[in-house]
Amino acid sequence: MPDIDQGEIPSAQENLQPVPYRGPITIPLLERQEQVSALADLLRHGLSGSGQLAVIQGPAGIGKTRLLEETQLLARDLDAEVLSARGGELEQGHPLGLVLRLLEHRISKASEDELPILFRGQAGFLKGMLTGSWSESTTAVNDEFALMHSLYWLMVNLADRRPLVLLVDDLQWADEQSLRFFLYLAQRLQDLPIVLAAAVRSGDPAAENDLFSRLMLQADLSLRLQELTVDGVRQFLQASLPPESKPDGLVEETWSATRGNPFLLREVASTLKHRQAGLQGQTFPADTAPDKVARSIMLRISTLGADAAALARAVSVLGTSTSLTIAAQVAGLSPEAALAAAERLTAAQILTLGNELSFHHPLFRSAVYLKYSADERASAHLAAARLLHLAGARQEDVALHLMRATPVFEDWASSSLHAAARSAGQKGAPVSAAGFLRRALEFRDPDDVGNARLLIDLGIMEAATGETEALTHLERALDILDDPAERALAMYALGQTLFRYGRSPEALTIFRRGADDFANYDRELSLRFEAGYLASSAYLVGGPREAFVRVASMTSGLAMDDPGMLSPAERLLVLHLAVFRAMSEPGSAQHADLALRVLGDGLQLWRETSDGMALSHTVLALTWCGAPRDAVTVADKVLTDARLRGDSLIFAEISLARGLAMYARGRVNEAMADAQAAIIGMSRGWNSTVPAPQGLLAYCHLDRGEIDEASEVLKEAEKGLRDEQTRTLNVWFYMGRGRLRAAQNDGQGAWEDFLQVGQLLEANGYTNPGYMLLPWRSQAALAAHKLRRTADAQALVDEDIALAERFGLTSTLGASLRCKAMIADPVPDIDLLQRSVTVLDTIDPSLLELATSLLEFGAAQRRAGERVRCRNTLRRALDLAHQAGATAIGKRAHEELLAAGARPRRPVIQGPNALTPSEHRIADLMTQGMTSRQIAEQLYLTLSTVEWHRRNIYRKLDVNSRQTLKAALSGQPLDTEG
Repeated sequence: MPDIDQGEIPSAQENLQPVPYRGPITIPLLERQEQVSALADLLRHGLSGSGQLAVIQGPAGIGKTRLLEETQLLARDLDAEVLSARGGELEQGHPLGLVLRLLEHRISKASEDELPILFRGQAGFLKGMLTGSWSESTTAVNDEFALMHSLYWLMVNLADRRPLVLLVDDLQWADEQSLRFFLYLAQRLQDLPIVLAAAVRSGDPAAENDLFSRLMLQADLSLRLQELTVDGVRQFLQASLPPESKPDGLVEETWSATRGNPFLLREVASTLKHRQAGLQGQTFPADTAPDKVARSIMLRISTLGADAAALARAVSVLGTSTSLTIAAQVAGLSPEAALAAAERLTAAQILTLGNELSFHHPLFRSAVYLKYSADERASAHLAAARLLHLAGARQEDVALHLMRATPVFEDWASSSLHAAARSAGQKGAPVSAAGFLRRALEFRDPDDVGNARLLIDLGIMEAATGETEALTHLERALDILDDPAERALAMYALGQTLFRYGRSPEALTIFRRGADDFANYDRELSLRFEAGYLASSAYLVGGPREAFVRVASMTSGLAMDDPGMLSPAERLLVLHLAVFRAMSEPGSAQHADLALRVLGDGLQLWRETSDGMALSHTVLALTWCGAPRDAVTVADKVLTDARLRGDSLIFAEISLARGLAMYARGRVNEAMADAQAAIIGMSRGWNSTVPAPQGLLAYCHLDRGEIDEASEVLKEAEKGLRDEQTRTLNVWFYMGRGRLRAAQNDGQGAWEDFLQVGQLLEANGYTNPGYMLLPWRSQAALAAHKLRRTADAQALVDEDIALAERFGLTSTLGASLRCKAMIADPVPDIDLLQRSVTVLDTIDPSLLELATSLLEFGAAQRRAGERVRCRNTLRRALDLAHQAGATAIGKRAHEELLAAGARPRRPVIQGPNALTPSEHRIADLMTQGMTSRQIAEQLYLTLSTVEWHRRNIYRKLDVNSRQTLKAALSGQPLDTEG
């Protein structure tokens, strides 16, 4: 141990004489009554069920911790449960570390009877993490949002038992995931008996980021603590020093030296009390000034002996708090010597000795820690890591020291970092996981074959964060990895990760290599890679043509008529065959039948293969084949399972597929809700079929007459259009913008966009006219008609009609016939419009398409003088438009009825058609018997949000119970002629 400020450290023999305890210097709560009163009011309000966030800010030593302690006393007086934790500089790299410290002690003392209550519902996802039973045997990226949502529900469960107060000190040192959770919770406190009070050191660079700024904006109470006034300093000295010290004579000098900072005041008082005599009129020594506090602390420690200095150094290295046993081992002290040193340091108010050992103030820890050189600190961290490892500490705790330690080529070190990376990945923190893995590689010989697993996991984490080095690290790993099973597991996980995050070209490379590498080793395994390759090909320019030929060849000898004879991987291939056929070959009914026959219920295949890609593509294919009802049925099962798994990325992907199916059924509100769910998934990293969600959302806005909203959605989508390789997906943007331009009477722009859609689809061989849900050629024909390009218009719409007939797509045929009727000169062809209605009017029609054709047919009847007959047609159009949620069609039908001499009521604010997309979704779940809590958990909402929607639903439907809700949702049309 080096000397302290060049002062000689007392010998071990001198340590045998304990320093007499002189009593603590406590900080009286001075000039803080206004803040205490505000916190008391906030607690009473928040714990009554209107949750609150309080943020206490100020520089180091200003008294933030003291105010949190007062908050704790107030909370206990209100019979609230209090959980507290403090952030630490060393722990910032531990994902969710601060939140786990907040919860772990509470969970550890829960009884066996209480645990099921605390972990009921969505909170059950956390049980393994908080009880120590979470497996870290594999590296995977769990969804961060699902973790946040599960933590929220754990807080709800705790607050159901007793009102809850969460106290977080030194929040500026929170790890990123903990900070994200506190923001997530703060945004959802309003209906909970929970108060979150946090102290933040102002001016600390760690608190200067967007997450902190957003959290501050959520605060219901923001307190900025000021230094004590001169009078406050006088009161402090009078309370802290004996009368014989004549404290009143020291006020001005003390205030000048400390500027009223309570922490510095305590240091001055402690020094003065220690010296005991001759104080009045003397000049204060320099070490009581703020910029010399560190030296003062080190001098105080030096007077306590070498053992005390060694123990203080060990605790500074170990972090926020530690056990005396571990600190003694790091310091090289016997248990007896460590206890004696801890007692002296506690008496001097340097350390606090309780269940754990910690510094009395973070400034003390910083002063001791930074006293030593970087090399000395690195060696101390290595020693700490080794001792923690031997003591069986959590791998994350060991790894945090190894991140600051001198690298050594020892297996335990790299293994600890690897385990910490797995844990970080499971907590949805791939950036932290990648950091642990890079560090682990520094603890291994570069030529060690054991590096392969580290490199693979690093590639998976980097793929999840969008880093370009992912494939490079995988290539290095595969060059040195021999075990086929490990190679397969790693490659498949990386391929799926790349696909989910929208990196299809790289995913394709991984899956292709896997299929080839394992072809002679394990056929089933090779076929699973083939399925991944096919999924990745679907959106690459030119990819589908090659993939279709490949899958057709591979499945030619399979017993597709008897799915029970097929292995799971073979079923995946047949599903992809059905998908490619659906996109490119006539016979849609047969393709849909094949897909449904092979898919079964879908869930078993998903669990057997972990292949969500094939499932989402199958749902899409069913929609393209004119079987959107079946598509919704499959999607609903997968969505329910995805919610239970906490997998919001597959939830987003299937939500999009379900939304497209709902739109094909003409249910605009439901499609809109699904599109919004998919877009929310984009914020969590899902990107596999973007910008399709924005395109679908724009469709819905246009059908609702919301032109400005559609324009905003598409402007945002344009910023993230796909690159050259995956530009096929941009068809959804161009189709949406083409429709928007048409609505804005920009015929030329619409024409160009629709042609762009056609070029992209035809480049991949996508000839199914229902691929875009609306036939693109017919939409282009309408634009061409406005531009007086009659021949082009006729040719395009005729091709759509022919294709729709060949593919057997009723909805597409009806829409194309309507478009052909609308481009007839000099007026729309009424016979074609009637034929369109006849084609569309099936047992399960597209409400949107049928309403649109009825509208145009009724309008044509009115113009032809058939005023009585047109009213019946238009009334039905109006009713169907309301059922579909197609406000724009409903408005036009209403206007046409008025022009026909009818007197239709205006749409009223009550009734099923007045429900928003979100309200429709929640109402449907309510009719299935789900409670508000279950709905909130499944839809990633808060209870208050669900209850707010429930009240609106009841008001709009004029019901007061769930029993009458179902009948109201399927009641009579609201809009009838007066």
